Parts: sequence; structure tokens; C-alpha cells
Amino acid sequence: MNKVVVHALLEDAAYQHSTVPVTSGTHTFDYAQVYTRSVRLANCLESLGVRPGCVVGVMDINSHRYLELKYALSMLGAIIHPINFRLSPQDVLFTMQHAQDEWLFIWDGFGELGATVSKSIPHTVWMSDITVHEGGLEYESLIDEGKFQMPRAASHVRPEDIYSIFYTTGTTGQPKGLRYSHQQMLMGSLQIAHHLALHDTGATLSAQDVMMPLIPFFHIHGWGTPFVAPYLGTPLILPERSNALEQISLIQRHGVTWINMVPTQLFMLLEAAQSAGVQDLPLKILTGGSPMAMGLARRAAQFHMTFSMIYGGSDQLGSAISTAAGLTGDDRIKQLSTHMMPFPMVRMEVRTATGDLVNADGQSLGELWVQSPWLPDGYLDNPEQSQQTYINGWFRSGDLAIRYPDGSISVVDRMRDAIKSGGEWIASSTIESILSEVPGVKSVAVIAVPDAQWGERPKAIVEASPSVTESILREFLRQAVKQGQLAKFAVPDVFQFIHQMPVTSAGKINKAALRTQ
Repeated sequence: MNKVVVHALLEDAAYQHSTVPVTSGTHTFDYAQVYTRSVRLANCLESLGVRPGCVVGVMDINSHRYLELKYALSMLGAIIHPINFRLSPQDVLFTMQHAQDEWLFIWDGFGELGATVSKSIPHTVWMSDITVHEGGLEYESLIDEGKFQMPRAASHVRPEDIYSIFYTTGTTGQPKGLRYSHQQMLMGSLQIAHHLALHDTGATLSAQDVMMPLIPFFHIHGWGTPFVAPYLGTPLILPERSNALEQISLIQRHGVTWINMVPTQLFMLLEAAQSAGVQDLPLKILTGGSPMAMGLARRAAQFHMTFSMIYGGSDQLGSAISTAAGLTGDDRIKQLSTHMMPFPMVRMEVRTATGDLVNADGQSLGELWVQSPWLPDGYLDNPEQSQQTYINGWFRSGDLAIRYPDGSISVVDRMRDAIKSGGEWIASSTIESILSEVPGVKSVAVIAVPDAQWGERPKAIVEASPSVTESILREFLRQAVKQGQLAKFAVPDVFQFIHQMPVTSAGKINKAALRTQ
């Protein structure tokens, strides 16, 4: 590997870890075969006119096809646009037009959505094993027609060239585009592996692990797992379109030891394990996207799972992971649920509204600002939003956080989700975590509602079994106040029970939808 470019990772894996398997559906290839297929795909695409700088949209589930394409496009110097297929059709089309996609690689399992978006792009490649389509090219045919000869463009790809465009989930307006170079993408991804190896975390990762990424590849490239796995030489299990029960089967069949997922996915996995009578799932979990409720964390521990929280997002990649050196039991669970240590070379500051530093006393709240070597310089073709968010090399996260004397950070809420009641901040995540421990509670969201006297007051929205009542929830919070876990003024005034909690395209609870409802 003589340059920090994406395809050099796979080339190295084919040399260092040639026989290590990559399993996807009914297919199993080793890294040498994945490399061969990627080179042949890139060779064919170059002959079809895919050139450096060409933007290629990809709409697929986590599969070997998606993995191969990530590396083939790097060999061409093309720019990959992972398309979030969980966005609304209007937002999907917006991101494709905004990114200026010229080619579209699309899995044929998307049905009507796939047929609709494919009409808007000049060149379409259907990602399928057997289906034949009228119009467009076939993925496997391109590999068959390509030569095992590195494309001419590969030697000219530079670390500073743009590798990928991807988009935020659009929960606060239209999705915003971010561009990352090869160097930025690899530094941000591989620092996750380094951080997990350096510190005492519940999601320690090594070459002896078997990885199964449940974070979709459209979301920050599955938190970098398609790059981390070949870098470490770990076996990789790609779950394709599997439900939670099928994922349990994959874990057991392939000896999976390490998974990434958001908390809602973890909840579904635990529900599936319980329904299947599985009592032991000794997995290492990297989770994030929303706070980890204590009830969910304790339930995971009962299945002998360990976990760490990761902090980051499309706007900044990964920035911090929770650690808990020397702690055991509930103390360790609480620490791993909250206290995150910044990655090497990442600076994180907690600031007031005027930009002053907040004391690192473990109590004072402020907005979290982040600086890192892989931070983008702004949003694509959105100067107004860029100027508000990216300031002098810093990213204003919009998150409320606390800094501790040891340098660790606790992110307590999104600023838009925190409740300002009578001049005092109420962190919705604190109430949610406490209520999550009530037996029968499946999911909790606390939102702000207007109040004539206090400005805002908290309202709890709960998805639970029929045995859970408002009086049970109030009594649980009363005990939490008595034990000093919660301020009395933070107890919600209103409780509402719903049948199913809405979630965003990233699998987080959709508080914007709840506020609208």
C-alpha cells in the first residue's frame, strides 16, 4: 500500500488475508476473490466510460455486491454516492439530482421505488444474481466481461481526491450533502478500530473477531465497516435483507462476535432472541445514533452482550467512543452508556451560546464543538448552512454535552430535543433512560410541549405492553427523584401511550414526527 486510497485496502487484504471469507446470502468469497471481482468490475466500467470524478449512485442492502463496488469505484477515481433508500421517494430523487449522479447501481428488490428512480439516471446497472431486466446492464455480466487488469485510472487516484458523497437523514429539512476524500474516509473509519483496541471498551475489536455490520452501508458506509474488516483481516458476514430472527441464525451459524447497530435494532434483536428461546448471545456491540437507555443496556447484559457507544454522524464521521476502565456491574454499564473518550487527534469542546468554554466539572451543560483531521469543510452547495455549522475548522454539533475532568464527554441530548423549563435544562434522554427500566416498556420518547407558565414542559410518549399504566410510570419516576436520579421538576406532566414508535431512516426514534403528531 503506497497511497492512502480506498482500493489499496482491498489489494492489501487480498495479499495479507487472501483466504479469509466474506459471506453474503448464499455466496461466500474470500478476500482474494472479492479483489479479483472488484478489479474485473472496474475494468469493465472503465471501458463503458466511467471516468474519474464521475458520480455513481448505489442503492443496495449490505451485500457482497455493495462491498465490491465500493472498491471498484475507488480504482476508477469515481465518486460513490450511497443512497439512503429509507428516505421518502422525493428525498431519494433530490439527493440523486443534488449529487449529480450519472450512473445508478440498484438492487432489483426495491420494487416500485427502484423502477421510479432508475428512470431519472442515464445509466442503470441492476444488482442481481439471476434476474434479467429490459433496459440497463446486469451486475454479474459486467464482472464476467471485465478483465483482471487494474484500470488505467487507478494509479492516478490521490488521497485528497473525493471518494464519496453521502447525505444526512433530513430530519430537520432536506438532506444535506457531505463530501469526503479517500484520506478522510479511511482515517475516520480506521480510527474506530484503533480506538477500540487502545481503550477498555465493551466493543473491543481485533483480527480474531467475526464482524456483521447491521448499520446500512448508506449510513456513513456502515460506520466504516467495509474498510475496517479487510484492514484487520476479519471474516465479514453481510446480512443482506434479513430480519432480527434471521440475524440470530446468522450469528449462530457463522460464529459472529462483533456487530454494529442503533439501539432500536438492538431491542429488536433481543426481542427475537427471547422469542426464539435463545438465552446467550455473547456479542460485542458498537451502538450509537441515540442514547443507550439503562433498561436496554441491562437487558443486553443478561444475554452476556457487552457494548460501547460511538458518537459522530454524517457531518463529522466518528469522533468518540465510550470507555469504562476498571469498572464492573451497573457502574460499568452506566459509564459505557454515557462517558465517551475522543479519538486520538480529535478535539471536543463544550461551549456556551457566546462561544466561551464551559467548565469541565461534570455538571455544566453547553453545545459540543468538534475538530478532527477528517472533518469536511461544509455542506455540498449549501453555503448558508455551512457558515452556520462549520466555523474556523470546528463543527458545531447542535448537541448538549457535559465535559468531565478526565477529558471524557457525555452527550445528554440534541439541543432541539432538550427542554428548557423555567430557565432550567431538562435532558429528555435522562427521563427516557429511567422509564426504559419499567418492565413492559418497549420504547420511550420525551418531547417538549409549550407551557404558559414555564415556557416548555416535558411530555412522555410510551410504547409498552397493556400492563403498563401512567400510575406505574409516575411511581417509578417518584422513586428516581427520591434516589437523586432525577430532579422533581423534570417529571413529565403528560404521558401518552402509542401503538408503535415512529423511527427515522437511520433507525432512531423520530421526535420530529412525534412533535408534528
